[in-house]
Amino acid sequence: MLLDYLSAITWDIDPVMLRIGPVTLRYYGVLFALALAVGYMIIRWRYKEEGEDPEKATNLTYALMAAIVIGSRLAHCLFYEPERYLSQPLEILKFWNGGLASHGAAAGMILTCVAYDWFFRKTPLRNTTDRLAFGIPFAMICVRLGNFFNSEIVGAPCDPDSPLAFIFPRHDMVPRYPSQLFEVGMGVVAFAIMWGIYYYYKKQNRIHPLGLPTGAIITAYFTMRFFVEYFKEYQEGEGLQVMLDGHEHLTNGQMYSIPFIIIGVLMVGMCLFGPWRKQTIFQFNKKYRVTTPSIARSYLSEEECAALESDKAKDETNKSESATASSDKSESATASSDKSESATASSDKSENVTASSDKSESATASSDKSESVTASSDKIESVTASSDKSESVTASSDKSETASSESDKAEA
Repeated sequence: MLLDYLSAITWDIDPVMLRIGPVTLRYYGVLFALALAVGYMIIRWRYKEEGEDPEKATNLTYALMAAIVIGSRLAHCLFYEPERYLSQPLEILKFWNGGLASHGAAAGMILTCVAYDWFFRKTPLRNTTDRLAFGIPFAMICVRLGNFFNSEIVGAPCDPDSPLAFIFPRHDMVPRYPSQLFEVGMGVVAFAIMWGIYYYYKKQNRIHPLGLPTGAIITAYFTMRFFVEYFKEYQEGEGLQVMLDGHEHLTNGQMYSIPFIIIGVLMVGMCLFGPWRKQTIFQFNKKYRVTTPSIARSYLSEEECAALESDKAKDETNKSESATASSDKSESATASSDKSESATASSDKSENVTASSDKSESATASSDKSESVTASSDKIESVTASSDKSESVTASSDKSETASSESDKAEA
């Protein structure tokens, strides 16, 4: 069987996934970042599912990231190992080395949600925590896997022959329970519970009572956490122990879990059997009523249903007006484009006319030059004729002088 092989497992994995010079990338940091990224996508999905803009989830997610890291780190340092971290306060900042307490993360998330709903949304706290509840199980799985890779928060010593015995050489060579994997299993169970609630109500075309997912995740997680503590090693500096019957005692983790269990059970009871049974998101989110009218009518009175129809009609009217305005703008833009093209065509014609005029002037200039050349040629020919006449007169004069000379000779 598989469990027989598990007894031989020695877990000695290097917690550093990648080294690049002085920079190291640890499994814990990668898994923690993955938990935050998936949690953000789930919150966006819940916003969209409930008819709101998913972009509104961004600011809440940033605040929750800070609250989870700060709250879980401070809780671990101050409640589990106060002497170590108070003597070396700078070590508190090195959260990537591990050492985060889920109780502090839960407290930080609750305080952040209270502030968010009080100052921004003006809606019940349960509205926001219900959205977060669906992403918490995956975060639980990632964080405990990170602890497993770090060989930290190890289990209590166990029988070496136990099929569940693990040896963590980076901690010691004592066979121990893999309590980190037990908590990974807690995350899987919590995941199944949350999505079971979602699909149960979705199949019935109903919406869950406001606060039921929050109460369910708190009760499920911290109840399982209470019992897993029996298989965990006491953490250094653990001092708060309550004696029961003289021999049994509660660990710090169990003590911190009890208030959460009580709150979770009360919330589930009020949602299923108490005054919250008929409270849903429809009472606080009118837009969700419009986007899911078939579900909304099952929870609203006649007056509220009439108001829902009115809101729906207004929403459709606004959409129609918006579409008409967009169409008008498109037509106006098309007309402007046509005018621009017409103006461009006119400009092209004007340029063509100007070019033709320039060509005509050029032709005229060429004609003028040709006439000028012709006139110059005529003048040259006239001068040549005059020269010829002059030469003829000179020749006649020479002939006359010759005749006179011959006459003089005859007279002699």
